[in-house]
Amino acid sequence: MLNLEAFESLLKTSISGRSSNNELWDSIDSTNARLLALAKDGAKEGTVVFARAQSQGRGRQGRQWISPPDSGLYMSLLLRPEKPAAEIPAITLAVGVACAKAILATTGVRIGLKWVNDLVYQGKKLGGILAEMQMNSDRSAIVIGIGINISFDAALIPEELAHRIIWLDQAAGTACDTNALAAEICLQMEDAYNRMMQGDVKAILDEWRAYSVTLGQEIVASGTSKEFRGTAIDITESGALLVQTATGTEEIFGGEISIRTRDGSYC
Repeated sequence: MLNLEAFESLLKTSISGRSSNNELWDSIDSTNARLLALAKDGAKEGTVVFARAQSQGRGRQGRQWISPPDSGLYMSLLLRPEKPAAEIPAITLAVGVACAKAILATTGVRIGLKWVNDLVYQGKKLGGILAEMQMNSDRSAIVIGIGINISFDAALIPEELAHRIIWLDQAAGTACDTNALAAEICLQMEDAYNRMMQGDVKAILDEWRAYSVTLGQEIVASGTSKEFRGTAIDITESGALLVQTATGTEEIFGGEISIRTRDGSYC
């Protein structure tokens, strides 16, 4: 179970999680919404908001993120980059790498990264990332929301999701230390963030490629100006996905993709 003192005692960071204003809620509408409000009021970089449950957890494109009590890691981390937000490439991909490395370090489980924001294991969704920006007159704020399924009661999972999601305890075959995972995510995220600020974007994107379950796969892209099929071939420094189609190369900056499975369907 999440415990703020336990989390803070495990930190090995310089900034991430070091704020005296970290919060842990038994229940909240959304950790991202709370931290965006704190950022507007001047919260320091590195501030973290946790919740044991969320009533209005958010995924990309306004989707709900299912957040049952004490079933997952629901956290948001505040960054205040000195560079303009428009110059910070592939932030969501960098967070994905940080989460993958943290999960491997704390559980021994090697997960995959599905463009653009999904954490997956054996074809099922393990977690997701939502980065939201708040533009201020001085320094912009980026709130990084992370949701990872830790230990679910299968009976409480909606029927339409039962075959599509997995939790970390199930993948690892043993109970996972949520506090240790949160502290390691802060460490890995701080490392990735510092490297990005120093211009070392290529190395981070190479790490994302190594964890990717998207590249080389036949995909369907939707939620953009048009729907099309093709093969995902690479990512750009801005985090866009390059897709080879029958008529040329498409560059996807947003929307959703589905990956073709062995039986010919898409997920």
